[in-house]
Amino acid sequence: MTAEPGELLDQALRLCQAGALKQAEQIYRRIVVSHPEATDAWNMLAVVLYELGELEEAAYAALQATERRPRIAPYWLSRGNIEMARHQQGEAQASFKRAIALEPAFAEAHYRLGMSYHRDCRFGDAAAAYRDALRFAPSVPEISWRLGEALLSESDAGAAMRAFQDAFAQDPHGVLDRRGCFDWMGRMQFDSLPEFWHAEILRFFQREDLNRAPFVRVALKALKTKRSFRALLESPTSTDSASGPDARNVTAALGDPLFHAVLREGLIADADFEFSLTRLRARLLFDTVLRAQVSLDFLCAFALQCFNNEFVYAQNEREQDEVDRLLRSTESELGALSTPDEGVIRPLLTVACYRSLDGVRGIEAVLEPRQTSSLLDLLLQRTVVEVREERSLRRTISGIGAIADTVSHAVRGMYEQNPYPRWFAVDREPALFLSEWLERELPAQLPIATASTRILVAGCGTGQDAIWLATHIRNSKVLAVDLSLSSLSYAQRMARKLDVRNVEFRHGDILSLAGLSERFDMIASTGVLHHMREPQKGLLAIAGLLRPGGLMKLGLYSARARVSVSAARRLISEQQIASTEAAIREFRQHVLGADSSSALWELRYSLDFYSMSMCRDLLFHLEEHQYGLPEIAVMLQQAELTFLGLSELPQDAVAAYRRMFPEDRLMTNMTNWDAFEARYPDTFSNMFLFWCRKPDHAAH
Repeated sequence: MTAEPGELLDQALRLCQAGALKQAEQIYRRIVVSHPEATDAWNMLAVVLYELGELEEAAYAALQATERRPRIAPYWLSRGNIEMARHQQGEAQASFKRAIALEPAFAEAHYRLGMSYHRDCRFGDAAAAYRDALRFAPSVPEISWRLGEALLSESDAGAAMRAFQDAFAQDPHGVLDRRGCFDWMGRMQFDSLPEFWHAEILRFFQREDLNRAPFVRVALKALKTKRSFRALLESPTSTDSASGPDARNVTAALGDPLFHAVLREGLIADADFEFSLTRLRARLLFDTVLRAQVSLDFLCAFALQCFNNEFVYAQNEREQDEVDRLLRSTESELGALSTPDEGVIRPLLTVACYRSLDGVRGIEAVLEPRQTSSLLDLLLQRTVVEVREERSLRRTISGIGAIADTVSHAVRGMYEQNPYPRWFAVDREPALFLSEWLERELPAQLPIATASTRILVAGCGTGQDAIWLATHIRNSKVLAVDLSLSSLSYAQRMARKLDVRNVEFRHGDILSLAGLSERFDMIASTGVLHHMREPQKGLLAIAGLLRPGGLMKLGLYSARARVSVSAARRLISEQQIASTEAAIREFRQHVLGADSSSALWELRYSLDFYSMSMCRDLLFHLEEHQYGLPEIAVMLQQAELTFLGLSELPQDAVAAYRRMFPEDRLMTNMTNWDAFEARYPDTFSNMFLFWCRKPDHAAH
């Protein structure tokens, strides 16, 4: 006996709930063939096909449902969702509005309408739709979160903060993405902060599944609102051991759990904190009473921060002599004791704020027994075990071609001494197919049909971008190439640590990659070409490795945004300042001592200024080219690449561009962007990050 449509619908629904979408699809197809009037089957077929990514067939099924029974609001919701996935925002909005007209209290339809407006960069309309959704579903935190995101783009800071607070208060387990909110808060100015936000920021920094380093800025601003930190930061500038804040403020500040998290996992890129920590380090070196009073956990966290910044803080001769004396004394005690006690560990940790522990004689005595402090374990792991692992990994990395160019040779030597950058984590998120991933990168819809993605990272440094791509794009396989074995061994160690197996690291020059026989679906080369003798030659070399229709992400320095960097580089050149660690420390103090009228002043707001390797890359690089967008347009034209759009833009920049050039919906007009940068010259202070594409000649 043939099953009735109702029985088949129940069976298909159970399959959907169990995740067996393909089996459910077959049942729905059987129903609509035998019973074309079964509109629920048409609607559910549309939903299943939408989930499976079969959008054209899903759109047809949704059309059948809405044409047969046009007064069913959920059918219009399904149709709107499908049209939104097809990037047909006008059709999607019309469908959601039909659903709302039929059921004015349909919260999900209001919410999805808001999402469609949001994707269309109609942020005011999006905020209004989200507010309508909250009238009928006030306890759904995701709606408040989206409202906050839209209000940020509308520059309504107060309302955005209230919306985010409503969202996060209903989301104690951190399901909602806080990164956009905290990035924005890191760029805000505030003198006080409600306790709610202190708790939220601390909870964020205690997570292990996120890279917290980019959000140190908001943590430091939160700490600055606390009385103990204000006292710490406002203490006299002398490094004399007699100066500094009172003991109560020191105890409160140095015991702060958020401060510990920032010291461990990030880079403190803040001049006020650097001055204070430089003074504190000197006090710990000379003041044995203070050294005995502070917690071991703080000493470990502080030593980790100094290792993170590669000992970039200023140190005078008196400090260097005392560190040498303390090191000799500690090494002697390590050799004499079978189990080092706190009397040895505390001086050792003080030395670790100035020097790498890997070079300490007798450090094995501390390595072998398991330490009572997990932070001491972390410090030893990061500063000794991993450093030694990187040395051994150098021998395992194979090469591609010869490094013949003289500038390439010189740049290689620089990064062998200072691998760039030092990093510790990546965000752990579900991997997306390339087409889904690109939606986050570009406003334009790109027809990407590859089931797997072969990626080349040309100039991978220490591997952060390569590993990020390998873990975030489904079915991807990454080849990452760099000049520096020191950088590559860091990258290889991190790939092992994170258990990332779909990335291969090779040693070589971009100019030597022409011999590769394979072609790539995607190439990423950000912050690399502008350090070559002839960037255009490098671009042509990697463009030749791109398959027809393939994508490339590039990053090049903006001349407008690097005025302060150029001023510093001129001064370094004129005064013939060497790129030694001592000279870099000394020049940094000159920059930090400049007043706000100096061209050097803005450097103190650059993240790259606050570690040894990053500062060398920023100010002391052997070769640097800077660009305007018209020059980049010529470069791309010569390489036969089509500009697709800028990437990683702050929402406030997107909103401002939309207001200036509403007719450029895909934001791909480079002349417009050049005019925009002329008005807002700090927009690309990192660099121009943009996508381009190789023509698909087979299609012509």
